Amino acid sequence: MARPVRRRKLKTVPDRGDPLAAVREFGRRATRTGLIVGFTVATITHGFFGGRALAAPTEMRWWAESVQRVVHEYLWSNYDIDVVKPPPEPVVDEAKNDAAKEKEEANPVTPAPRAAVEPASPPPAAAQAGKLLTAPEQPDAPLDLTGDGFVTGEADSFVGGVTAAAGTGTTPTYNTAASPTGKPGATGSSRKPPPAPSQLSGPDRSRGATIAQGTNWSSCPFPPEADVDQVDYAVVTLVVTVRADGTARSVQVVSDPGHGFGRAARMCALSKRYQPAWDRDGNAIMATTPPIRVTFTR
Repeated sequence: MARPVRRRKLKTVPDRGDPLAAVREFGRRATRTGLIVGFTVATITHGFFGGRALAAPTEMRWWAESVQRVVHEYLWSNYDIDVVKPPPEPVVDEAKNDAAKEKEEANPVTPAPRAAVEPASPPPAAAQAGKLLTAPEQPDAPLDLTGDGFVTGEADSFVGGVTAAAGTGTTPTYNTAASPTGKPGATGSSRKPPPAPSQLSGPDRSRGATIAQGTNWSSCPFPPEADVDQVDYAVVTLVVTVRADGTARSVQVVSDPGHGFGRAARMCALSKRYQPAWDRDGNAIMATTPPIRVTFTR
């Protein structure tokens, strides 16, 4: 009888995979995350700086415009003023002064003769008043003081016109300025002669206000309107009221060609120095200059 063969069952060992798979997978997730983060950061950074580079021309234009505006305002509000140095005081030679004084004392200056002032014509004399023929007075009779009064004098008759009790005129006059102290036959109307003119002594040192020597009007800046309108030549006429210290008090534009030249000339004239006016005694006074022509050219 055959003996049964016992078959041995083989056990299947499960496949556990590559033992080096864990080593190969080590850091792969971190690498992927790093690439994503790096790419994102690089994209944002390059986009930011690229945008700044693209915006640089616009920002430079804004900056240039702001600088131009600031420089224009600075140049418009500041001007170069020509300061005129006062001349040095002359050295006084006492010997020459004494000699000049002695010469003046020896030869006194005779003032120029003045025309005699004719006295005003006196008023005419008032007409004389005649005596009135009246009734004899009665001491006990009442006096009637009503009605018209009469001017009486010592003359034999009334002449007529303006009459006074002490009048001396023998012809009638109708001049209301007639008076008892008048001159018979006169036709004047003034009772007092005019005052005699004041006697002026010494030389006349008066002079008018004008531009100081060395004043340069070519430094006046052109107005911005002229730059826009491309105007290269203009003439402005103005007058300046000068104080006693030689500074401008006010400026009046007489002739303005437009394009802002009148305003520019006025501002330039206010910064200039002038020669003040003098009165007869040589004292500085405030006065107005004759018309001044300011020429703009370039």
